[in-house]
Amino acid sequence: MEALIQEAKAHRAINHPYLLALKNGEFKNMDAVLKDFALQYGAYSSWFPRYLNGVISKLENPQHREHLLDNLAEESGQLHKEDIEAIAQMGIKEEWVQGITHPALFRRFQVAIGADMQAEIGEEVQIWRDAFLNLIENSSCSSAIGAIGLGTESVVKYIYRHLIEAIEKHTDLTLFDYVFFPLHTEVDDEHGLILLSIAEELSSQSETATVDLRNGMLHALNIRASFWDSMMERALKLDAQLSASNTSFAVNQAG
Repeated sequence: MEALIQEAKAHRAINHPYLLALKNGEFKNMDAVLKDFALQYGAYSSWFPRYLNGVISKLENPQHREHLLDNLAEESGQLHKEDIEAIAQMGIKEEWVQGITHPALFRRFQVAIGADMQAEIGEEVQIWRDAFLNLIENSSCSSAIGAIGLGTESVVKYIYRHLIEAIEKHTDLTLFDYVFFPLHTEVDDEHGLILLSIAEELSSQSETATVDLRNGMLHALNIRASFWDSMMERALKLDAQLSASNTSFAVNQAG
């Protein structure tokens, strides 16, 4: 399991050039690029309860199902006392998050950053979320756990650290506005440990289960990396278009 976690952390999906470019402010039109990220990523994030339900439906062990049902309850905004105590150390107030669904928290971020909620989502995120749901629904139980656990919940905190830094450096949003991300670095870390425990139990049952865990993990990471590739292309194209438009406007004004 430790070897699989290290493999996941080293995957390009975790420290992708797109994430680093956002963090380092490498786009000329950071505001527009971050707004586009907010719109597109929200379309994936809003499906997370569907991904969880898909995994839950494959679990035969009642205790395993209970663990993921608890995860699903937290997605709906039901945080435990220990979660509230942990996030308080991060400056997050209970009333900001308790009883508020995670899709609603992400929408708070979208509205605060000024994303165009009427704009259509791109085919990039449609492909990603469909591929991820298909992976979960049409694979073995071990592969599904590998995808949602080792390939997602166990590593998302590393991804979100880049995004948090990008938001803090390049926007004037408050912690209340973007609480979705630091909340998940804390809560998903606990989810990752639970899913790791489930993965360990499954891997102890057969060598095939271990292979399936790794395959599910890598598949999830690969399709996420592909999404980041597409988002990098979107960002560069948007950046170039806006820069050209601004140059043209400046020339016309000078004329």
